[in-house]
Amino acid sequence: MTAASNSPGRSTLSGLTRAAVFGLCAGMLSGGILLLFFGLRGLFGRQDCVGLSKLECEVILDAATHIGRVQTLCGGALMALGLCVIVLTRPYLSPPPPPPQP
Repeated sequence: MTAASNSPGRSTLSGLTRAAVFGLCAGMLSGGILLLFFGLRGLFGRQDCVGLSKLECEVILDAATHIGRVQTLCGGALMALGLCVIVLTRPYLSPPPPPPQP
């Protein structure tokens, strides 16, 4: 447990703020997964070169490989950012403990 979660004066976030942080994290994670999927598909998928010259096919393959690398890198980074936001805000997202009964 960290000092922030053990401190009695810890500030908790309202329900609307909790929902906004959850939505932000879910959006970053789902966007990262989609970017990672499309990037890997661009890297390892087969490109259709029917009706194209050899030079045109090479250009399309090079472009798909380059874009796939960028999408894979950005997708992984977006997923990592979403996980970091979850980990860093986790102590503040829990509801406040009930007051002690006398």
